Amino acid sequence: MTHHARLNLIMLATIIGLAVFLYVRPQSQDIQEYPISSGLIEAVQNLRIVGLQQEIVLKRLGNHWHLLAPVRARADEKKTKKILEILTAHSSQRFPLADLARFDLERPNAQLYVDDKYFGFGGFSPITNQQYIATNDYVYMISPHYALALPLNAADLINPQLLASDEIPVRLELNHLTVELQNQDWLVTMQHTNEALDEETIERWIQLWRTAHATKLVLKHELGSEFAETDRIKISLQDQQEIDLRILQNETEVIFLRANEGISYHFPLNVGQQLLDPYIIKISKIAPGA
Repeated sequence: MTHHARLNLIMLATIIGLAVFLYVRPQSQDIQEYPISSGLIEAVQNLRIVGLQQEIVLKRLGNHWHLLAPVRARADEKKTKKILEILTAHSSQRFPLADLARFDLERPNAQLYVDDKYFGFGGFSPITNQQYIATNDYVYMISPHYALALPLNAADLINPQLLASDEIPVRLELNHLTVELQNQDWLVTMQHTNEALDEETIERWIQLWRTAHATKLVLKHELGSEFAETDRIKISLQDQQEIDLRILQNETEVIFLRANEGISYHFPLNVGQQLLDPYIIKISKIAPGA
């Protein structure tokens, strides 16, 4: 065997031995994970998010989350849960809550209050790209995705469903049409004089109202001037409450502005037209959600 052959054999044996050692060696038990909170998501009752330009306040009422400020509205449950996942975060490192400038925590980019627990979001580690967060007298390093769950503005946290699941309509009044539930049947009046609406079409139309989700939400004071008001709708609910809607429209969108919330729900033109006129559902044979 030549010298080079022996050298190659020794190198191969060394590599194989090293690979076997790395495979069978005991895993290190020295890596410690620090939970940044001991709170339970299910127990949280209050949330407050303080950004650079806006403060958002939420409260759990019954089994659902609601915004209290800067507007009163139904909260998006999935997005709220994403925010609360901060309570489950762990960190491989923690530092004493001192020298805040080192962590860009003198003026946190965002502050989150979960009941009585405080979380301040700072800068990023240049090595791991993890974010510094201050809580419980320590600074931790966690994934940046927790900060990404925080909304940029209140509209980002509003439930996009036009009617809440417990807002069950029994009467809808439009300029050209009134539909009312009487003795388990829908009675249609002020309809097109030359064509009747069948029960199936009305059921589809009511279901569309109950399941319609806006593609965009805008607060009333942030609405542009390019929309013209075209109609008003009064919806009477099963629990005796009423909802007043202003209908605004441009060439591409139909907006349903809930007067009691000051929130505009934006829909593509075709969906908005179906909500405004059940005859379009009948003509096109489009089921809700299609």
